[in-house]
Amino acid sequence: MRLKLHLLLSAAALLPLTMCQQNNSALLPAGTLQAVDPAADTLLGEAKGWMAAGELSKAKSKLKDIAYNHAAAPCAPEARLLLAEVYEKQGLPRDAFNEYDKIVKHYQSSPLYVKALDRQLAMAMAAAEGTLQVSVLGLWKAELEAGTVEEWLAGVINNAPYNEMAATATSILARYHLRKERFEEAALTFATLVEKYPDSRYAPEAQLMVAQLWAGSRTRGDRNLANLTRAQEAYEEFSLRFPNHPDAGKALKEATNVRRLLVQQELETGRYYLERSREYQAAQFCFESVIRQKSINPEAAAEAQKLLQKAQALSAVQKKKS
Repeated sequence: MRLKLHLLLSAAALLPLTMCQQNNSALLPAGTLQAVDPAADTLLGEAKGWMAAGELSKAKSKLKDIAYNHAAAPCAPEARLLLAEVYEKQGLPRDAFNEYDKIVKHYQSSPLYVKALDRQLAMAMAAAEGTLQVSVLGLWKAELEAGTVEEWLAGVINNAPYNEMAATATSILARYHLRKERFEEAALTFATLVEKYPDSRYAPEAQLMVAQLWAGSRTRGDRNLANLTRAQEAYEEFSLRFPNHPDAGKALKEATNVRRLLVQQELETGRYYLERSREYQAAQFCFESVIRQKSINPEAAAEAQKLLQKAQALSAVQKKKS
């Protein structure tokens, strides 16, 4: 009985050790690589052979075996990279991007980390430009949906190990909004680029784009006064942030032009109160404000002076009647 109990206890003691040996990679922290894994190396060699022969499905099977069953093998990052390349060749960009993402997140010590991140940026850029397309029912090609493009670019921004790559992705995202005619989102994204990455090579152009987008909004039927004010501030901020930029003087000139437009808009608002809604007190307030800004728009100020007299006279008549 004692001998039997001793054997049972010995077997129980050996069981955890055996299990650990069989699932060694599963117990290692994510991204940790073993010294060697001959089985994974064999699978990788077979996968490369199938890829060379053009048998992508067979290669994918071997590479997925490494990725999921030998995640701690020294060749695991390379297997993931090749798996992503297979997905790209098969026209499965979403799966490819996800595989690159796994390398970036789990194998940061691998020399393939930067290559995976570069591929993510290249794919996101192609998707934003519309050159990366997917098959629809095998009948035609279509651009990736906006949600996926934005998600990819946001992923690159979060994964980027240095500001310039994140700034590049932010610039691409802003231009994607622009291409889709989402002008307010484009302006806000360009503004984010300037705030987060002021030393980036993209920052001056981004600041100028912010100003131009807000200034251009008046021709698209947006809120004129609010957006023109934003444009003026953006042009002035450009000249302050980048005083040595070749376009600094031009930005100040544009800021002056926008201020003239703002004064003109105020004159038109006063004219509306005077001639359409007959709110003479409000009209006088607008005309007096325009006159105070004579140095910015003398023509508008001269017109406001004439209209102010008319508004005062009509206001006096209105008071007598009441």
